[in-house]
Amino acid sequence: MHAWEAIQNSIDYAEENIKEKLTIEELAKVSYLSIYYFQKLFNRLVGKTVNEYIKARRVANAKPFLKMTDRRIADIALEYGFSSHATFTRAFKEIYGVTPEDYRKKDLLLTDFLKPDLSLYYTMVDESVPLLVDDMVLEVTYRSIVETEYYTGISRQVESKEMNSVGVNTLIELWDEFHKQKMSIPNLLTDGLVIDCFKKDIVPGKVQYFVGGSSDHQRLAEYTQFKLEAGNYYVCSFEAENFNYLVEDALYKANNYFFDTWLKGHGIGMEDMAPFLVQKYVNVTDDPKVEIWIKPKKGLVKN
Repeated sequence: MHAWEAIQNSIDYAEENIKEKLTIEELAKVSYLSIYYFQKLFNRLVGKTVNEYIKARRVANAKPFLKMTDRRIADIALEYGFSSHATFTRAFKEIYGVTPEDYRKKDLLLTDFLKPDLSLYYTMVDESVPLLVDDMVLEVTYRSIVETEYYTGISRQVESKEMNSVGVNTLIELWDEFHKQKMSIPNLLTDGLVIDCFKKDIVPGKVQYFVGGSSDHQRLAEYTQFKLEAGNYYVCSFEAENFNYLVEDALYKANNYFFDTWLKGHGIGMEDMAPFLVQKYVNVTDDPKVEIWIKPKKGLVKN
């Protein structure tokens, strides 16, 4: 058994028993590792200590019930292994930056620390070979665009850390604004794709975040235009059974696999890519599907 498989066993076990009392000794036993090596490997592979991880996943599992039900927060806290309302509130605010009461009252989208599937970091597939993992199907292909694609929408400068940070998701605000304005954007194509895009900003630590739809080439003064130039691209497409899972869990995991595992495994670093990535929402209803597009710099040879 590989080290990552041993730790994955403990991750799966913890998730199945997240409401129960969990000890490091118990999880080490599930992993067939000594307590010392279990803790060392867990921290290295997951990026959190065992206790930090259990707390984060308990909070994440409890969070939906704050909106789905009117149950007392104290009762939800106790069900998910917290000793009191206060300890749950302290953990919730530490992770998300807001209290459970604020989350219940306000229209906030919170990004969770997800249950990891470590196989995403240790499984390498060839181009155009589908990978089935963690309730999604993922595939990397090399594609060409013959004619430039045009998209019209709105953009905002954001912190680059917001692309993958746990806590309040402010990027959803731009999506809401785009959908409010969508019917008044005259050059959008009927039934065209909707995309979002992260593009490097001239200010260090910042990116330009764009949300828009397929359009004609006309540039409108009051809106932002994004062009996906003709050329060659690496594309990571992934599908899931429902759209919520696709955008809340699978999107984050697919990005990690694409950039941290697949591209690195093929010798392609950030310095080899044009300074942007595009996410195309190919289908948002039946068989939901998203594609992540990156453009290798001119002269990069396809492996």
